[in-house]
Amino acid sequence: MNIFKKIIVIISILGFLLPCEGDANLDGSTNVADVVTIVQSVINNSELTNESFDNSDVNNDDVIDILDIVLVVDIILIGNLECNDSRLDLSLEWEFAEDLSYFDSEQLNNTIDQMSNLSYLEGIIVVHNGKIVSESYYNGSSFNQTFNIWSVTKSFTSTLIGQAIDQGYIDNQYLTLNNLLPMSTQPYLSQISLHNLLSMSSGYVDGFGYPYWVNSTTTQLEWMPYTFPGFFSYNNSACHLNSHVLFHMTGMTPNEFASINLFPYLGIENPQWLDGYLNINDASTSLELRLRDMIKLGQLYLQDGWSGEEQILSSEWVNEATSLHMETMSAIPGYGYLWWLPPEDWNQSEGYIAIGYGGQYIAVYPERGLVIGAHSTINSNQAYELQLFNYIHNEIAPIFDNE
Repeated sequence: MNIFKKIIVIISILGFLLPCEGDANLDGSTNVADVVTIVQSVINNSELTNESFDNSDVNNDDVIDILDIVLVVDIILIGNLECNDSRLDLSLEWEFAEDLSYFDSEQLNNTIDQMSNLSYLEGIIVVHNGKIVSESYYNGSSFNQTFNIWSVTKSFTSTLIGQAIDQGYIDNQYLTLNNLLPMSTQPYLSQISLHNLLSMSSGYVDGFGYPYWVNSTTTQLEWMPYTFPGFFSYNNSACHLNSHVLFHMTGMTPNEFASINLFPYLGIENPQWLDGYLNINDASTSLELRLRDMIKLGQLYLQDGWSGEEQILSSEWVNEATSLHMETMSAIPGYGYLWWLPPEDWNQSEGYIAIGYGGQYIAVYPERGLVIGAHSTINSNQAYELQLFNYIHNEIAPIFDNE
């Protein structure tokens, strides 16, 4: 009891509030009241539930105990980086940080200046603690330009599938496709699951080039050549089957479903999104957005699926989508559910990334409270894409290591 009293006295003297993990009473701030709530729970052996439990279990060991109390105190005393600003209402426009003195803004500016020499770069934006700290456009681009985000679209598709599961349209991602698509004579559907489609492990051989998979019927996609599931093989046509699953299970096209469940919460209005057979939108590419809007998806994941007061995507799906499901044996070695997990020393808790053809990026660093977005011309090359990735991961992200 004495240690609990001392903890409470220390925090009471400090008397300041930080919105972050540890918010046991769900009032939007972490403060002495939360410590009291957690202490009472430990003393009385009473269980905190749902979000209160998640916020209080700071070390993620599924137990609320003295260590969590100490960690919450640490958050308050030293301003731990896991503390984030209040959950942003992502339907609103971004705000710009006015005070940049808390990090090495000169180093960031120097890095952005170096990046301006990249031939194919059209836009770069850095959001830290929920506010824009740097934004630049090149080669005739501007913050109002919409562009094809290419395979970053896949991460939006993953989000829609997660929402459909959250809302009960789909029981879970482990159902085989014969339970998710209209009756078919294709026997292979009983061997592959939605999990396989999301993790690029369907065993299908890509049967259609861009944009022809969009105009292909469900049956044509089902009967693409195949081998066996369970190994990574990047496949746009098979990925497009995710949109067909969403359509047949919800009765809505991806754009219709997103216009109710996702786009309004990200401030996205009537985006262009290529569609084809039965007006089903392309699951793999061809969603057109501004850079500012594209990176809101990263902030949504950083905020554990919340936009303002609404949790529109479950924390369970955020975790599943950004967990390792496949090893790619490529330069970016890990793959989740239509999110990339690079490289081995950049684990899930540190970051994950959406990547589109030509150099379109959403890089999310949860522990840093950091989202970085990039927009590039599509006539770039692999050397440029790797160079851009290195700038993001090795030059920009480390600036915020200790902020």
